[in-house]
Amino acid sequence: MKKLILSLAVVGAAMLVACSAEKKAEDKGAALKAKIENCSDPDSLKIYIDEAKDYADQLVKEGKDAAATDFLNEVTPAVKAKDPAAALRFTGLKLEAQADSALEAAKESAKNLADSTKAAVESAKDAAADKIKDAKDAAAEKVNSAKDAASEKVGEAKDAAKNAVDAAKTKAADAAQKGADKVKELMK
Repeated sequence: MKKLILSLAVVGAAMLVACSAEKKAEDKGAALKAKIENCSDPDSLKIYIDEAKDYADQLVKEGKDAAATDFLNEVTPAVKAKDPAAALRFTGLKLEAQADSALEAAKESAKNLADSTKAAVESAKDAAADKIKDAKDAAAEKVNSAKDAASEKVGEAKDAAKNAVDAAKTKAADAAQKGADKVKELMK
């Protein structure tokens, strides 16, 4: 029973540590904002402002431009209330984070456009290849059809020529027989 309770306690502690570590990471911006709001020493305020700037830079580098913009929107009023000159640096950071977001969106759009263009080109190539193949097949069919028709006409011409030769032979044989018959009759 002791082992069961001990193992549950260890699991519970591990979950508590994991959840609190995540919470600390999320609350770092809120903690920096609270430090700035509650600070009365100008030197400490500069340090906290630099930490806030570094945190915003870190969020931008991690690709969390929206989170950086939200953090800067929350912190800027507190900084402006304590040190208006330092607030100008946060305005520049906000613009930089927004520019990074816009640049990333533009890159993504360009990549999507390139991908869709590539797909369209491939599709057009495939369609053109299909049309060329169809045209070749149709031309081959026409050539074969013409060959067959020509072969048929040659066969018909051969048959007609043979028939004409046979008819001429028959007429010549008939004429020779008639001539021989007349010669025989005359000789009689």
